This record gives sequence, structure tokens and C-alpha cells, in this order.
Amino acid sequence: MYPTDTDILELIPQRPPMVMIDRLTYADDQMARGELTLRDSNLFCDRGNFREAGMTEFIAQTAAAWLGLKNRMDKRPVKEGYIGAVKNLEVSGLAKTGTVIESEITLENEIVGYTIISGRVSQEGRLLASCEMRILERV
Repeated sequence: MYPTDTDILELIPQRPPMVMIDRLTYADDQMARGELTLRDSNLFCDRGNFREAGMTEFIAQTAAAWLGLKNRMDKRPVKEGYIGAVKNLEVSGLAKTGTVIESEITLENEIVGYTIISGRVSQEGRLLASCEMRILERV
């Protein structure tokens, strides 16, 4: 798949100011990676730091973009999704505005409408956050 050739707004249901991913940098059948440049105007930036809720949303939107790309390749519309659960969230650091962070999500399982992924947020190779997430696609 060549996700970098696709406008991110064609892959996700979110719209500004709730867009928390700039682009997918890689995607295959089991995983995807994304990038986000942190700006002071970001809803989840506070006093120069990208907060924990923003990192969780970045992971979720990386998964949404990955699912959107898969749907698009199968000639299906992009669907809305909801975070059903976040498990084992660990945050070990916050990124500063004016920097770029990366996400990586890996498919763990798909069960009855739920997509279960593990997600990570990092910056320059340093892990900032990780969790398991259950995402429910709207039918």
C-alpha cells in the first residue's frame, strides 16, 4: 500500500480541529505508521506539551486512517469508529510543540465488529506512550 500518496482527510472521518494525524507513512495488512507535527494550536497541546489524551487520540486516528485506507482499497466508504476501550495505557513522556511524533499500530485481532490494536507513540526512537485499544466501526 502507498498511504503517503493519499490526503489524510480522505482516510479518516475526523475533521479539523480534531485531526490528530498528518499522514500515514507506512501500511500493510497487519500494521501502520503515522506522523503528526505538533503545533501550539493543537487541541491537546497545553503549555508547550502534547498531552496524554492527544497521544491516545493519535493512536486511534492512526488506526482509523489504516482502516480507511483498507476500506478505500476495497472500494468501500470510510466509516466512523469509536474507541471502545483503552487498556494498559502507559505514558513515559510528553512531546513538545514544534516537533514531530510517530505512531505505530499493530492489528492484534478482529472480533465481531471490533478491531483490537496495540499502539505506540514515539519521538526520535524514544517511546512516549503505548496501549491496547478496541475500536468499534460504526455499521
